[in-house]
Amino acid sequence: MTCTLQKMKDRTLQILAALIEDFVESATPIASKKLLMDRHFDISSATVRNEFAVLEEIGLIKSPHISAGKIPTQQGYRFFVDEFLHDEKEDLQVRTLFQKYVAEYHLAKEKEIIFDILRLLSRLSGNVAFVNIENDQTAYIGLSNVLRSPEFISHPEKAAQIVEILEGQNRFQSMMNSLDIEKNEIKIFIGEENLLEEISSCAMLVTKFTSPRGMRGTVGILGPMRMRYAFNRALLRNALEMLG
Repeated sequence: MTCTLQKMKDRTLQILAALIEDFVESATPIASKKLLMDRHFDISSATVRNEFAVLEEIGLIKSPHISAGKIPTQQGYRFFVDEFLHDEKEDLQVRTLFQKYVAEYHLAKEKEIIFDILRLLSRLSGNVAFVNIENDQTAYIGLSNVLRSPEFISHPEKAAQIVEILEGQNRFQSMMNSLDIEKNEIKIFIGEENLLEEISSCAMLVTKFTSPRGMRGTVGILGPMRMRYAFNRALLRNALEMLG
């Protein structure tokens, strides 16, 4: 094969490489006109066909059907791998793609952890657990816990207001973003201390977090004023440890 390589013209080699690369992408036989359309060879279609004939004669390409385009043979792939395979360009491309998808993977995993923590907060507190991720989303878990509370069973209009503000999200999210909370600080809002009238019958504990990969947001617990404040604050402290 080394002897064959020495005898082949640079143009022939370039056409072989182009044909194999195009076939890898398209999985369809490559005709001379298509090769010229895809590549910038300053030659005629007849010249490409002549080069195809040379490559076919030495067994590097073949025609799968009469009058079809050409495809690489096994020997053609072997020749391409041995003589044309250079990793520099692909290394950079793959590294960029890999880093992108690894970052997205870890971000998705961090979100999974956050939602697992929400489920735990809601289950252990018996209240609503919520999170607001900056520039992303607001989510809550455990609304049914509040709706079953005696305070709201006897005042369904208050329960409806809580549902509306949480499901509407925009105003609740804006409120979360506006809170001035120091690192590791847990603020407690009771009744009318809450910034939204719709939840003025509630108590809310909230803190801010930054994940190891830089995800920022607020996480908290919302429920009736009749709640276990010290217990819920301890829950949030533990949540911060898991998020940090």
